[in-house]
Amino acid sequence: MKTLKQQLFRATWLGAIMLISIYTLVLSSAIMYTENRSSEQRLSIIAPHHFKQFATSEKTEIKVNPLLTLYKDYSSLPQKIQAAISEGWTGVQTFQFDDDSEFSVYAAAFDDQTHTYYAVEDVNPIEWSDADLLKVEVIFAGAGGLLFLLATYLIRVQAGRLAKPLQDLVHHISDKNKDNLDTDIVNEKSCAEIYHIETAVNHYRQRMKQMLHREQTFTRYVSHELRTPMMAIKGNVSVLQKRHGDNKQLKGINKALDNVNELIHTFLCLARESVLAPTPITLDNRWVEMLIAPLQSKCQANQVTLHWQLQEPFEINCEAILLQTLVYNLLDNAINCTFDGEVDLFVSQSGVVVIDSGIGLDEKPRGYEGFGVGLQIVEDICAKYHWQFSLQSNPEQGCRAEVTFV
Repeated sequence: MKTLKQQLFRATWLGAIMLISIYTLVLSSAIMYTENRSSEQRLSIIAPHHFKQFATSEKTEIKVNPLLTLYKDYSSLPQKIQAAISEGWTGVQTFQFDDDSEFSVYAAAFDDQTHTYYAVEDVNPIEWSDADLLKVEVIFAGAGGLLFLLATYLIRVQAGRLAKPLQDLVHHISDKNKDNLDTDIVNEKSCAEIYHIETAVNHYRQRMKQMLHREQTFTRYVSHELRTPMMAIKGNVSVLQKRHGDNKQLKGINKALDNVNELIHTFLCLARESVLAPTPITLDNRWVEMLIAPLQSKCQANQVTLHWQLQEPFEINCEAILLQTLVYNLLDNAINCTFDGEVDLFVSQSGVVVIDSGIGLDEKPRGYEGFGVGLQIVEDICAKYHWQFSLQSNPEQGCRAEVTFV
């Protein structure tokens, strides 16, 4: 796709070529028209003077000079001129014939309007030769070429000048380093239309900033308010465990509280705009084993075989809880959508891939109606770090979820 500068330059450049072509054509036509009008004007002035002298002569044809010949009647005219005009025609006009001869003819009525006299001038000898005409056209074409080069330079400069405000606007919007929305887009040299676009973009950026701030504030407040009753519940569970022993129900409550606490931590990390770069975390076999351990019971319940492969240990700069949540949610979603099948996890420096043999994207798994929230969290984490996330059905069965680290 071409830039606005290239499109402006191409359009104006083609316009300049068209103008130069029209200029050359008009110039050639103007030279020919000027020659004909000059001959006709001269003939209109001198012919009446000769007609007065010719009226007393008995001759029907008089050659006044090598160029000008007078005729007393229509029948005495050369055949090709008779074929060009009708008998009784008056006026002045230049005719060009197939044999490349060219004549200016002047006709006027004399002797009390009873006779029409004709003056015929051969204009070929006094017109420019082909060599002279070519020389003049070359000179004007050279001047037109210089004008064209100058116009090309000016068009290029002006196209860049016109496109620069819009290019600056695109660069500012697409700059990932300015995602904090703190800087307004201001370009005092832009035109009125781009100024209105910048104003509208600044307006929406401010609204986005306010909405983002409100979302972050809401997440922090809710997380804080949730943690207080959770701590109270966890304390009461500890008391019950001491009094009545560690039974299955209390273990379930403790596990649910840990999951909610981890979810709150994830929300806080998503809402927080960290100034410092996160500490690099190492992804190795131990990290993967700890991640998939809580999912083994669900794999057994769904009769799912979970395979995983780590290409090689590596480090990545991100919040540990967010990366764990991302991979966990992808695996959890794949296991929920699969019964009596397989789920494969592939981890490498380029990204994470989870492939399952489940029901695919067209249906929802029974008993897991809320599984879409996990994928929404995955999308939010990818958006935070500018990672690419895709989810698509496999050609035969199941689906493939992929996160690419950018």
